[in-house]
Amino acid sequence: MYTLDFLLFLREQVQRGAILDMFMGSTNAHALVAFIAGTQMALRHNRFPDHECQDFVAWLRDVKQEFPVEGWAVKYLRDCDGDHLMAIKKFLDFVAEFKGMKMRRDSAPDGGL
Repeated sequence: MYTLDFLLFLREQVQRGAILDMFMGSTNAHALVAFIAGTQMALRHNRFPDHECQDFVAWLRDVKQEFPVEGWAVKYLRDCDGDHLMAIKKFLDFVAEFKGMKMRRDSAPDGGL
């Protein structure tokens, strides 16, 4: 399981009413940023580059224009009036949108070309 798959699992748990503290220690957008960075570092260290996550960040930045230089957490907290849970949900919704788009493209008869 790679980063985006776990984030989709996390989104599903939040939608079911789970408390994020169970997974990351607190409901804090910056804690999720740190969790993702740690996951990415561990994957790279163990020679499992997570290209899908890199593609997601590029898509979020270049296509959606939702990954400014200060990072998604700062922007989404600003967009959500400081509500960490809402900022995290917004981020996880983008993860789901990207994964859904990727799955549709990959299952297209022409391979999405």
